[in-house]
Amino acid sequence: MEIPYYYKSLDWDYLVSEYEPPKEFMEGAWVWDRDRIEITQFRRLKETLEHAAKLPFYQKLWKENDFDPADVKSLDDLHKIPMYTIEDIRESIDRKPPFGDYQRYSFEDGSHTPLRFYTSGGTTGTPRPTIYSQWDREVGAILSARTFYLQGIRPGDAVINAWAYSTHNAAWIMDHGLWHWLGVTPITTSTGNVTPTNKQVELAKTFGATSIIATSDYLMHIGDTAEKMGYDLKNDFNFKSLLAFGDTRPVEKKFGIPVYDSYAFHEVQYVAAECPAKEGLHIFEDAFIVEIVDFETGKPVPPGQKGNIVVTALYKTGTQQVRYNIQDISAMYEIEQCTCGSWHRKIKYFQGRSDTMVKLRGVNVWPEACGKVIADLAETNGEYYCYVERKKVNGYPDRDEMTILVEPAYDQVASNLQQNIEQLLNNKLGVKINVEIVPVNSLEKYTGRGHRAKLKRFEDRRPKEVTV
Repeated sequence: MEIPYYYKSLDWDYLVSEYEPPKEFMEGAWVWDRDRIEITQFRRLKETLEHAAKLPFYQKLWKENDFDPADVKSLDDLHKIPMYTIEDIRESIDRKPPFGDYQRYSFEDGSHTPLRFYTSGGTTGTPRPTIYSQWDREVGAILSARTFYLQGIRPGDAVINAWAYSTHNAAWIMDHGLWHWLGVTPITTSTGNVTPTNKQVELAKTFGATSIIATSDYLMHIGDTAEKMGYDLKNDFNFKSLLAFGDTRPVEKKFGIPVYDSYAFHEVQYVAAECPAKEGLHIFEDAFIVEIVDFETGKPVPPGQKGNIVVTALYKTGTQQVRYNIQDISAMYEIEQCTCGSWHRKIKYFQGRSDTMVKLRGVNVWPEACGKVIADLAETNGEYYCYVERKKVNGYPDRDEMTILVEPAYDQVASNLQQNIEQLLNNKLGVKINVEIVPVNSLEKYTGRGHRAKLKRFEDRRPKEVTV
């Protein structure tokens, strides 16, 4: 039997002509005008529909919704394509376990083409398996490298990768992008439960790491740990920028250097990245079409209005993502040229998940929105954990109540801190949320701070029969 050697299994010249690596991208597709971007998107959309039409998942979905790929005559027809959500993926896995009928490849195909297998983190339910073709992995790695280059990482740098090296895709595609497509040496620490955080600090100091890739929460924990070890974050390290997921403001304040955000998820890898202008996240539009749709109706919403992110990946050859309503919340910017010079469209920063939304007395509340309010308070250290439960309140019938546990910034807690936060949340969000002040570091057992790459911030404690 022939072995499908990695170096022989891909037309590398064709790959980089279609999806430019970082330096070529910044001089090429990054500065395309809108016409060229949209012409390329439509060509690749038609190719993507051809691939998807061969998969039982899309055959079933499209038949049920009376859709024919021939109905798509231009990008304006994108709305005709049926959307799907994570629930559809779960049903697919139930139909054809354990991989589902949305996969093009099985493990046996590894006998003729290099494959990789990863699963989602399972933070919103059962992990979603994905088998990646070599093409999909390489393009994903190029998108990663573009992100890092855009955010100040250069050949010769050493970068600490503090994401979890696990069955999840994230750390591996970052590692691949740094090593294969950017001339950067990854220092593969993984999370704190693999390499203790104080050891990561020592590695950064000893080997002069120029950056760390982690969630904003974990970067804050690394910063706190370094300070407890006696280091001056702004003078004792070789950092020039940090690459985060989440609110970058407190991290920038703590480290005193630029901290950049981006947006990615399991199946498609990096979708959008912040440029030095820090005015939103640029979509890599040669590889994706991104829409923002209404939470309830699924119809496109105008720029500036919050909705669910819907992603169509234009480069995939294994699993296809065609109008995938990922249920992450954002908003679109108006189409205009960024001050950095690019015409690639921008979305606003990740603002939570619509499937963790809780409706309290007719008001939609997201845990992440509560967290942003807490993070801006000097009287807290920014740590929080929300839960929702159903109970009787003041004689009312059973109703949903949300409580947020908050850690203070100091051991001495002002007697009115709880009331002040409750009033502030009411003013900001328009509904009463219960606040409980808890001891510093007591939330780690719930959130996983210091150990998990992606912290848990929300728990639904309602009986399943009443959960919405």
